Amino acid sequence: MNYIDKLKLELGESKVSDAEEHRAAFARDESGIPELYLPDVVVHPESTEDVSKVAKIAYDYGIPITPRGAGTSLSGGPLAVNGGILVVFDRMTSIKDIDTENLVVTTEPGVITQTLQKEVEKVGMFYPPDPASLDQCTIGGNVATDAGGPRALKYGVTKHYLLELEVVLPNGEVMRVGKKTKKWVAGYDLPMLFSQSEGTLGFITEISLRLIPLPEYVQTFLVPFDDEVAASKVVSEIIARKFLPRALEFIDKSSIDAAGDEMPPNIPSDARAILLVELDGREDAVMVEAEQIAEIFEKHNAMDIIASMDDKDREKIWTARRDLLHALEATGKKVRIEDITVPRSRIPEAVEAVYRIQDEVGLTLAVFGHAGDGNIHVNILHDEDQIELVDKVVHRLCEVAVELDGTITGEHGIGILKKPHLHLEQPQPLIDLQKNIKNVFDPKGIMNPGKKLP
Repeated sequence: MNYIDKLKLELGESKVSDAEEHRAAFARDESGIPELYLPDVVVHPESTEDVSKVAKIAYDYGIPITPRGAGTSLSGGPLAVNGGILVVFDRMTSIKDIDTENLVVTTEPGVITQTLQKEVEKVGMFYPPDPASLDQCTIGGNVATDAGGPRALKYGVTKHYLLELEVVLPNGEVMRVGKKTKKWVAGYDLPMLFSQSEGTLGFITEISLRLIPLPEYVQTFLVPFDDEVAASKVVSEIIARKFLPRALEFIDKSSIDAAGDEMPPNIPSDARAILLVELDGREDAVMVEAEQIAEIFEKHNAMDIIASMDDKDREKIWTARRDLLHALEATGKKVRIEDITVPRSRIPEAVEAVYRIQDEVGLTLAVFGHAGDGNIHVNILHDEDQIELVDKVVHRLCEVAVELDGTITGEHGIGILKKPHLHLEQPQPLIDLQKNIKNVFDPKGIMNPGKKLP
């Protein structure tokens, strides 16, 4: 019996499909990689037991196996580059428990991030990580890539909320790692190891995350500037002055133009950059902090300071910010999305370097991102016949990040796209050490092969 027939026998045909049309629906992600990576079969597990069965069959037959959430990856992480079995978690979508007494939520991996946030907010709790695709991406994918988002500046990224995981190893063995307690130091921190592993060590089938109380008041500002570098210097000064906004986003002229009518109508037409600043906490404290930060805006000749009037207004601002990538794609150009991260004090240098590269290569490099934590998203607009030039730009951006004591990716991950550049940041002995770790978990090399490590 071949392995596909065995999958159908063990799990039932309703959970397994090798139809070409079905396989093709999962052959791409949001990275823009032009190749179609067709899995040989797609499995939709409905339980940890299902996942364990799939893994055991893959292990016995030596078949490549790839986990996939919603496919919102920007690095090629959930693509079945070697064919084999693609495991899609779109049926494991239960929020199992919201423990308000101990501030813990336990969920299956296929739950959409925004859904989880809304459910915990109903009981006065707050789950801060908020990747741009939060209305589509899954919690399991967030853990596997250590997703961040705008609120990472104040609240941190996914791994800072990770308590306990249920995982299925490549041989089908089920384990629980970590604890739901506030503190634990018994053994190694294996939940943190699975975080940002990009599906190369095993499957995540249940996740327990810590929650915090919901902030009582939120205020959002849009602050336009007539110079991109001046706006980036404001970011550095806000942080240097020990202010910690909930979010501090940078949006450049190319991104503003692409967003068009989606941006609030009172943005000056000659604005070359916008800072999106959000504060939260007690209302009186937020008001005091807002006044002090406004002094910094005025010092650096901000063109205006536009405050959101209510939650609806604030949501409109964030919708425009989250849709910037789609706005760039709507220009008719292909878009390669990069996310270098540098120390916050060096953001102005990074922005200047990006525009130097833009002048050198003649491609539009639209810049927006989580400038408050140094994570700059550089979007390379190009035509189909300019892939070679795009690759050169990516390499140069990675060099800039490393030269400024930063990293080649802050949150998008390595996947396929960043593998050729990992050596710029990590020496070979360190890469070899990580390969050895993977071999312990995955001795047959079947777990999401071709990703993460060269």
